[in-house]
Amino acid sequence: MGEILTTADLRARGVHAKKIQKLIREGKLHRVDRGVYTTRRPEGELLLRALQRARPHLVFTGRTAWELRRNRSIYVPATALVARDRSRRGSGYLRLIRGRSGTTELLDGIRIADPLRTAMDMPRNRQLEAVTYLEGEYEGRDGRDRLKKALAAYERVPAGMRVLVDKAAVGGDSDTERVLFRALRAQGIVMEQNKKVGDYRRDGVHEKSKVIVEMNGYEYHRGRGVMVRDYWKANDAVIRGYTHLTYSDSCIDMHLNEVVAQIEAVIRGRAQPCGPVWHWHRMYEQPD
Repeated sequence: MGEILTTADLRARGVHAKKIQKLIREGKLHRVDRGVYTTRRPEGELLLRALQRARPHLVFTGRTAWELRRNRSIYVPATALVARDRSRRGSGYLRLIRGRSGTTELLDGIRIADPLRTAMDMPRNRQLEAVTYLEGEYEGRDGRDRLKKALAAYERVPAGMRVLVDKAAVGGDSDTERVLFRALRAQGIVMEQNKKVGDYRRDGVHEKSKVIVEMNGYEYHRGRGVMVRDYWKANDAVIRGYTHLTYSDSCIDMHLNEVVAQIEAVIRGRAQPCGPVWHWHRMYEQPD
């Protein structure tokens, strides 16, 4: 993997200033930061560990932390947080942002920011990735509670972080759910995901208008026991006074705009029948 050496380490081996410069010219030594070198080209985790050796206070964030969590190649320059009272002097290997993370964690010995700060520090042209990243980090029935706890770690939630949180459909169990509920959020409709109504958890609930939205993927929901549960679950919602809407994953994949428009129309009280589904749904154009 290559060694990380400080100037003191090199001197202890009898390698002094002129020899260091010679090794750098020969490509046998690479200067990462002031007083810190690597014996191999600094990239990936070797680069981050060398930077952390040079500046122990660094907390990697943004694209760098996202790449580490996703086991992706590390883009250079790496992005890291520094306290407001510290120098913002970066380098060709390092881009610094002044700020703090609500919490930090060690990922294989490398300190990274929490998912909220990581998402906020993603590049502007990767905001959709930042939103979907938050949705993945805070998925499942306890997602909203975990997000609430993460936000509470900030004395003041930055505006940019709040914007991303408002766009993210947290609490879902599948990518299909997240796609739909994110699209609804873009229209100003916020569904509570994985909310329990009666004895059942519902994919999405709009309590003010008493509308429940469910998504049934073919692979999971075709089992007889699951189908029976789905029918009684839907009936339970109607008995409790809710309008119950159900869509397949194919509906979201092929007709997201139409699904969003129908849900919005129901919530706004202006829904109209849309005609026989076999006349317009693209699924019926697919060969069996």
